[in-house]
Amino acid sequence: MRSGIVAAVMLVALGCSDDDDTEDIVPPPGGCAPGEWPRADGVCVAAGLPPDMPCAPAEWQSDDSSCIPAGVPADGCAAGFVHDGDRGCEAILPDAPCGAGSMAVPGETTCHEVVSCGTGTWGDIPVEPDTEYVDASYAGMDSDGSALKPWTSVQAAVDAAAPGAIVAIAEGSYSDVRISDAPVRLFGVCPGLVEIVGTGAGIAALIVAGATGTEVHALSIRGVGLGFYVSGADVVLEHVHVHDSTDIGVAVDSAGITLRSSLVEDTRNHGVFLEASEAIIEGSIVRHTLPDPGGKFGRGIAVQSDVLASVLSMSGSIVEQNHEIAVFVGASFASVEASVIRDTRPAASGYGGRGVSVQPHPAIGAPSSFALRGSIIAQSSDTGIYVEGSEATVERSVVRETLMDPMQLYGRGLTVQSNATTGAPSTLLVDRSLIEDQYEIGISVQASNATIEASTVRNTLPNADGRFGRGISAQPNATGARCTLDVLTSLIEQNHQTGIYLASSDATVEASVVRDTWPNAQGVTGRGVNVEPINGAPSTLSLRASVIENSHEAGVDIIGSTATIEACVIRNTMANLAGAFGEGVLVLSQPGPAGATITRTRVEGSALAAVAAWGATASIGGSALSCQAYDLDSERFLGALAAFEDLGGNVCGCPEPTADCKAVSAGLEPPQADVPTPE
Repeated sequence: MRSGIVAAVMLVALGCSDDDDTEDIVPPPGGCAPGEWPRADGVCVAAGLPPDMPCAPAEWQSDDSSCIPAGVPADGCAAGFVHDGDRGCEAILPDAPCGAGSMAVPGETTCHEVVSCGTGTWGDIPVEPDTEYVDASYAGMDSDGSALKPWTSVQAAVDAAAPGAIVAIAEGSYSDVRISDAPVRLFGVCPGLVEIVGTGAGIAALIVAGATGTEVHALSIRGVGLGFYVSGADVVLEHVHVHDSTDIGVAVDSAGITLRSSLVEDTRNHGVFLEASEAIIEGSIVRHTLPDPGGKFGRGIAVQSDVLASVLSMSGSIVEQNHEIAVFVGASFASVEASVIRDTRPAASGYGGRGVSVQPHPAIGAPSSFALRGSIIAQSSDTGIYVEGSEATVERSVVRETLMDPMQLYGRGLTVQSNATTGAPSTLLVDRSLIEDQYEIGISVQASNATIEASTVRNTLPNADGRFGRGISAQPNATGARCTLDVLTSLIEQNHQTGIYLASSDATVEASVVRDTWPNAQGVTGRGVNVEPINGAPSTLSLRASVIENSHEAGVDIIGSTATIEACVIRNTMANLAGAFGEGVLVLSQPGPAGATITRTRVEGSALAAVAAWGATASIGGSALSCQAYDLDSERFLGALAAFEDLGGNVCGCPEPTADCKAVSAGLEPPQADVPTPE
């Protein structure tokens, strides 16, 4: 059977003759039939997806060789979460929010007190020989710290206690406690009955300075100034309720803290603040942090450095209803696992509302490192996760329902960019995760390196102006520094304007699916993959073993750039909303030359042409083009002729491709380049 690209109306095909359209062109390589291509072992395989792929595109192979859909796997949800049956997880929580003073962490379906009170004057407080007892209601004048003659202030008991001794606190309200030098273990009956209240006499209601080994259990802390402050010591807070302080709830300075099964709420400035410190937060809630009196901050948790980096490890916890940023990581290290970060609101100034912000040191540029595993970030404002000049990993997690910023311009799932001062790139890995229901861009990458693997990015909507709605966008910064983007075994679907947008950067898309890309609310494009330059700097794309389907205007659009398309299926490309275009692959030399090499690929069901070249070069081999208005559309552009290079083994036709391919001129106006995303 003959195979080749044959001219009709206008011919610019290498190896073709406009005098004899029956001439045999280049024979299929390796002796394969037209529309087939030889595998490395010599076996001829049909154009399109390799039949020996271990899994279909947008699926990944598990250790037991099962093929798992892109997104969080069915068995991949963390403890306290359940799979939603649709590539993501939901947290197991009560149907309604918990009221003040009560809590529920992932895995709990009813709200409860921080800890129950037990019975009797001392409740469930452990009894030890050297315990010092405190009871504000004791009316005697002969306190000695015994259960019969307790101290009436916590400070008196602390001063009298042996190192490491228990201070047992009965019901009452106690003021201003300082623990220094020697550690003690404070036990209240329960947070509902025992409180330490800051009067403003010190910087915090409860201060621990240099008393490593101190523990605080089952009491509440509130009042003027900071709630709890620790410096130069390692301490444990368990079943503690920190609330209604006029400044930071829990402040940790050059120290270490374990916050377990506790509730921090209705504080100001920050709920939990670490500087040059380490923290373990387990089964706790930090919520409703308010801005300071000047309208700044309102952050849930801040992890930052002075000279030394801070380190946070958080699991099984909730950070919710905070302002500006729920979790801030500045030149530090943070790991969040099996947790929920949600409903983060803008600051009083209208700025922010980010779920997580990962940033470098503002002076020396030292980067941060952040890992999110088995967690959910939802209903942030502005951005779910923001990464600048740092490193971030998102694994088996969900980022969803980001709300638009107060200007109604964007509500991105992830924003990853270079250091604004030094230009140092960020590095992002999104693995087996779900990014859905964002505005403007699902994942935005600027002058950085990103790998999206075995993940789903879907349903990104246009902003309030009706613009954008891209699934993934990668572009340079103002200096022209490029991105490197790898999209592997992933699903990009139901986005608007462009599924994957690449500008002046380099991308590999492999074993992935880009589908159901719609024009934005302004009716612009709907391209599956768009590759173009900014300021004349071309992009490069490697697209392999992938499916691009149900796009508008173009399945793959290559403008002033180069692409290799290998062993792919590109199908059902529709016209745009104006009824124009509809090419499977569109190659346009604007402003510089563009070229595409298309091999072992099947293009079918395009509204206009399988491949269109506008003053550009397209090399095609071992491919099958079926059921479009034109096989190949060859258009002169800015005085340059298009050129189709026949690599052999091509067939066209409908319903089955069995004939030679023909290049024609449809006489159309050229398409427009896409618009870079505002920085």
